[in-house]
Formats: sequence, C-alpha cells, structure tokens
Amino acid sequence: MQPSYIKSALTGLALCAALVAVTSQAAVTTLKGTLGAANQNGSDPGLVFDPNGVVPTRAKGVITMELDDVANSLDIQLGVVGIRLGDLIDFGPNQSPIHLHNAAPGSPGNFGPIAIDPTFTADPGDFSGNRLGFTFNRNDVSILLEDQGNVDPGMHPGNDRIVDALLSGNMFVAVHTARPDGFPFVEIRGNFKPVSAVPVPAALPLMGSGLIALFAAARRRTRSA
Repeated sequence: MQPSYIKSALTGLALCAALVAVTSQAAVTTLKGTLGAANQNGSDPGLVFDPNGVVPTRAKGVITMELDDVANSLDIQLGVVGIRLGDLIDFGPNQSPIHLHNAAPGSPGNFGPIAIDPTFTADPGDFSGNRLGFTFNRNDVSILLEDQGNVDPGMHPGNDRIVDALLSGNMFVAVHTARPDGFPFVEIRGNFKPVSAVPVPAALPLMGSGLIALFAAARRRTRSA
C-alpha cells in the first residue's frame, strides 16, 4: 500500500499532466508574406478582378512577423523596394502609412478595413530609407483594439478573435502612397500566413512543481526512516 504522502503527490502530478493537454498553449508564430501591386480598389489582382485595373507600379516587398499570443504583440520586419519613404502618405483613422487590414468576407484577396496600425505611434527610427526603397522594423506592436488609436470596433475583429484573424491568411499588409488613382491609396499589398509555431505549454511549470513535491516528500520519508 502506498504511503499517503506519495499518493497525494502522485495525484497532484497526474492533475498537472492532465493540464498540459487541456491548457491553452502559448506560442510564438512566424507569419510571412510578399507584397506586390494592388488593384486600384485595394484588392489583390491575383484573386480579385477590378474593372479600374491595377496600380501601375513595380514595387515589391516582403514582411516577416513574430506573433506572441500571450503578450498579444507582433515583432514586424517589412522591406520594400520601389517605394521611398517620401512616397508614403498618411491615410486612415490615424493618418499613418502602413496598416494590417482584415479582408472582407468572400476572398482573402478582397480589400478590407484596418485592424492593426503599427505605424501611427512608431518612432522615426523604426523607418530606414535608401535609394532603392525602405524598411520598417518595430517590435512589441500591440494587436489589441484599445491600442489602435482611432481604429473602431467595427474595423478590428475584437480582442478575442484577433489572433485567429492573424493566423487565418485573410489579413494583409498595405502600403499607402499617392500612386493609385484614389481611395484606398494602396500601392502594394500582400496577405501573410503562419509558417511556424513554437508552443510553450503553460502547465509545464505546474508539472515541475508536482515533481519537486514528490521528490521532497520521498526525501523527508527517507530521513525519518
């Protein structure tokens, strides 16, 4: 028959192990996408037809983001060739030049409202320009609605759904310039999607505590024997 102290420790350890299976897992997920010419209406010419045609540009870009679903933040690295910093225009509710939009239902190539605005509170040092284009690098960008300035709840999916939206492949990055004929002033755009995730089970520390308790109880029993 097992001593009661071992039985209690084993029970606690089993509960901790069960938590690993059911506790939501924190993950840092890498999202990537490529940007190219948008339709005049801001949609993706590869997926959506626009009778007004495609924005006449050869500009291209690449975006990589690290999504932390516990900190609710993004680390963003955007590189663009064919658009200089002086070409960017301020647009949208915060009058800023680069946004993460959520495509309207029907196709990930559709245009859609701004959900996350990483540039309206950005530091000038987050931008770097050269004769070929520019880069935008910023860490710890909040994905929560309350941190998006004048982006309203009808544009943002909601704090309980924004992580799923970012992982869905339906969201895209848009770079705004004066080159398009008019609204929504998107010269290049690109959907992004997850390419990797590193899970960190939140219950692992609890399992470690269970093991420590078990070993401590065994040690006390050995010393008293």
